[in-house]
Amino acid sequence: MELVPGTQAPELVAKGEAELGVAQGSEIVSVPGAEILGPLPANLGSVTLFTAGIAAASKAPDTAKAFIKFITRPEAAPVLKAKGFNPG
Repeated sequence: MELVPGTQAPELVAKGEAELGVAQGSEIVSVPGAEILGPLPANLGSVTLFTAGIAAASKAPDTAKAFIKFITRPEAAPVLKAKGFNPG
């Protein structure tokens, strides 16, 4: 069995060129023919913490703040989960 890590893993698995791939969930769900089987055990996996910020010189800071507020609302969680993220 060949284990393929990295961003190319979902595509290779979907094409049948690899039996198993390890990638972030958000990279897997967008590839037709690849599916998430579940998270790796805690001692093998890692978590990527995404953060948002607004540049001091932003031309639209209010829009940026509104977007951050929008994606951090509880109502956004199902959409984020469907895209392979684990909000919370």
